[in-house]
Amino acid sequence: MVPSRYDRLRPLATVASLLAIVAGLTAHARLRERFHPPAAVEAPPDRPEPSAQVVVVPPAKEAPPPSDAPPQPPAAAPPAPAPAPAPAPPLDIAAVARATAALDAASRDRARAEARAKDAAGRLQAAANQAALDAANARKLASRIKDPSTRITQVAARGGFLRADVDKLRKEVAALRALPRPKATSILTKSPVARPAAGDEFHFELRRNRISFINLERLLDLAKADAQLRIRMADRTGLIQSQVGPVGSFSLAYVLGRAGTGIDELIERQSIRFDLKGWEVVPEHESRGEAYEATRNPISAYAQAVNRLTAGRSVVTFWVYPDSFPLFRALRAELTDRGFSVAGRPLPEGMTIRGSPMGSVSAAQ
Repeated sequence: MVPSRYDRLRPLATVASLLAIVAGLTAHARLRERFHPPAAVEAPPDRPEPSAQVVVVPPAKEAPPPSDAPPQPPAAAPPAPAPAPAPAPPLDIAAVARATAALDAASRDRARAEARAKDAAGRLQAAANQAALDAANARKLASRIKDPSTRITQVAARGGFLRADVDKLRKEVAALRALPRPKATSILTKSPVARPAAGDEFHFELRRNRISFINLERLLDLAKADAQLRIRMADRTGLIQSQVGPVGSFSLAYVLGRAGTGIDELIERQSIRFDLKGWEVVPEHESRGEAYEATRNPISAYAQAVNRLTAGRSVVTFWVYPDSFPLFRALRAELTDRGFSVAGRPLPEGMTIRGSPMGSVSAAQ
């Protein structure tokens, strides 16, 4: 319950009334003593009476003889001395302290009451705002439910736009169907049937419209020699990984693993055989290879590599990245005209050239 304003000011009014009464009594006593000298107050009966005093009356002076001088006016009597002010009544320190404490308590109560009143006013305002918002939403919802014609009109207009788009697409499909079909063009080469490569296979990389020769035969010979040395040095357990090269613009990383364990090995445990698990061609730099125009020169790396091949027996395998298919088609046409079998292996961008005994053999045309 919030106290009323009268209840909060009641202690303050009581203290102010007490102070006003004390000040009035003090002022009244001072004014009375100033304008009305205090009368003789009879001694209390329990006090002893004062002793009698002898009063000496001086002899009367003779009157001066009459003279002809005019009579002098009598001298004015001196003013009576001002009475001494009455002492101020003693100040009640305890009463003042109690009044001050009551005033402080009343101030604190008032501050707390004002804070509660402010908080209650804030909550009331928030509740009023929420009630107004709810009422507005209720009115909008009622209007939508009462008259949904506006939303129906919007949906109908949207449906009209969709129907117009459907009709337009139908007309475009009909127009495309009415067009004459293009003539079929053969994409087969002179050797339409692809067959696994049976002869010597030579590898080239086609990337960024540049061609690079991969001397895979030489790299595998280096890997074989390196593997024999590492098998003797290893503990003959687990995998053996190494890298050899470079040869030209490429190196070769390979992995060796123990071959399948047979019955004889389990009994004797004397011989352990390693097989090639896989290899990966590692490029040495990004600016490798030659452009198509450079391959026209007889001393280019591509021309020298092709001139060592034997038509009809050698197979040329191109590892083709997505940006070099036009170059692949041009080189394939030239090599097939010269009697070489050509195989193509597409690669996604970012993947390196890899191989393993479990992989597939190139299919040449």
